[in-house]
Amino acid sequence: MGRRPRGAHAPQATDAVEPIGTVRRSQLVSGFAIGAIVDLEKGSFMPMGLEDWERINSVPSLRIGEERLQSMLGVSHFRLGPVKEQIPGTTKVRARSAAPAVRFPKWHECPKCHRIGREGSPFELADDGARLRCTGHTGKVYTNPVRFVVACRRGHLSDFPWEWWAHRGRDEGICPRPVLKLGSRGHSASLDDLYVQCDSCSTPEHPTRQSLGTAFGASALMGLRCDGFRPWLHDYQPDCGEPVRALQRGASNVHFAVVGSSLSIPPASEALSQIVEQSRMFLDGVPEAALPSVLIGVSQTYNVSVDQLLAAYLRMRSQEVGGPSLTERVAREQEYDALSQDRDDPIIGGVIPQFRNELLAPPPALARWFDLIGAASRLREVRALAGFSRIEPYPVGADRVRQAIAEGKVSPLSKTERSWLPGAEIRGEGIFLRFKTTAVDAWIADNEGVVARAAILEMRSRQIAEQRGYERDYTIGPRLLLVHAFAHALIRQISVECGYSASALRERLYVSDDPGRPMNGVLVYTGSPDSEGSLGGLVRLAEPALLEPIVLRTLANAAWCGSDPVCLESDPRQSGDRVSGAACHCCLLLPETACERFNRELDRTALVGEPDGAFAGFFGDAVEEAAWPS
Repeated sequence: MGRRPRGAHAPQATDAVEPIGTVRRSQLVSGFAIGAIVDLEKGSFMPMGLEDWERINSVPSLRIGEERLQSMLGVSHFRLGPVKEQIPGTTKVRARSAAPAVRFPKWHECPKCHRIGREGSPFELADDGARLRCTGHTGKVYTNPVRFVVACRRGHLSDFPWEWWAHRGRDEGICPRPVLKLGSRGHSASLDDLYVQCDSCSTPEHPTRQSLGTAFGASALMGLRCDGFRPWLHDYQPDCGEPVRALQRGASNVHFAVVGSSLSIPPASEALSQIVEQSRMFLDGVPEAALPSVLIGVSQTYNVSVDQLLAAYLRMRSQEVGGPSLTERVAREQEYDALSQDRDDPIIGGVIPQFRNELLAPPPALARWFDLIGAASRLREVRALAGFSRIEPYPVGADRVRQAIAEGKVSPLSKTERSWLPGAEIRGEGIFLRFKTTAVDAWIADNEGVVARAAILEMRSRQIAEQRGYERDYTIGPRLLLVHAFAHALIRQISVECGYSASALRERLYVSDDPGRPMNGVLVYTGSPDSEGSLGGLVRLAEPALLEPIVLRTLANAAWCGSDPVCLESDPRQSGDRVSGAACHCCLLLPETACERFNRELDRTALVGEPDGAFAGFFGDAVEEAAWPS
């Protein structure tokens, strides 16, 4: 990652820059994405928007495709993050091999004299071109970024109003030449002990000093309005007018990435489609009548007919420009169907298909609950960063992100719409478990209590959506609570028994209450953003002899929680923003990266039943039998 130099022009692709730190490609679409505050070796920086990427990182080889996700997000392709290109004999890298970034926050603090300020007042740029140093000391005294920033719900982000805060109790307002310092009373490490003082106008009798303990209160910044600053795009959106809220620089609510994802499934995962995708850069500009002659070279290289290549290319084009965009729901249905089928496509011209799935009959002890087990030994997931929100997450499907950006609910990655988005490829493996639809339907029909319990969570979720101004495209019902709670319990058990950390595993839920097209399945998968993916350890667990004891122990552990009886007796009416019933860190909650729904919409009672007997869990008496085997 390289710092964007001062001035109106970004560096050319041949320029050399001093790197400010290193991140993995996949991090550029998650924690270190555009608009996030990233702490690196040389300070705190923010990755820049797509316009700056295009000026620096327009390298064709970084292009990837996933036609279903492209259709949902309305783009033509995705681009991987750059790979560092070191200049021999120096510590510098090529500018085109560095993701552009800008320093943020601009306010810094000197660790010796505790003066706070910005570049030029009173700090100056250090020799490395990235850090700031305090001019009040001899030697290299580098500054540290301040801890606080302010943001609004429209995604704008600015420096904390230090001068205003320090002088807010002064009748005359901000003094002409403020000299600000941060101090501590030394009683504790709490915010109440920290204060900011202006040495320029402070006197012993009337110190110009304000505590930072109240800076995070609901009315602390009342009267201040957002200035519309977008540091990742180095511009302002005038007339924002939203109230601002103080946030800690490293807090998780500074940046919630809006990421769309899709599995590569047939026909896009087939070798033929991959061959065509690799040639898209020059095929897209060729008239349709000339395509057969252009494809002759590709045909000879991979030993495949021109007609097959042409058909694959025209199918891709029709997916992108023909008819309405694909919806998130339809995309999940397509994946559900693919994971419910045997698939082992042939290798063509040395190109390996990106999807391979083997169906297995569930073990006898599990056959009453599941009708199908899928061992996906080859998976490719494409994740694309489409935008982000601040202060609170904004749940939105990939097919509705553009609308959310137009309404100001999600912050954009560029000033104007582009034909591409940052993306990452995750290759790995997974286990697909499909519940018996008849068994799930019978359980719901026989237990009115679980329907009523789910309705309480549904009402709370709807209230939150209305308060925060977003729409939901699903309903919380017993089927969702069952599949989601089981997925979390299974991931926790796999991480205990098989050496995978819970953060290395992910869930992908397939749930629908549509009578004509019900879905009740879950894919637990793992992967890595390198070219090979994982090594087969997870998919091996789909073998009946290994899967049966793992699932039974999952049920046994679900029966008991270290926080019981408090956890199991949780009242869903008191769930607040958790939108969950019986779920805590001792039983169901997972690392943030493992859950699709922010650790919400969980209820262990769907597995084990309500403690007072109001309804039975889906697994019924088998939970107690697993916990206390005879």
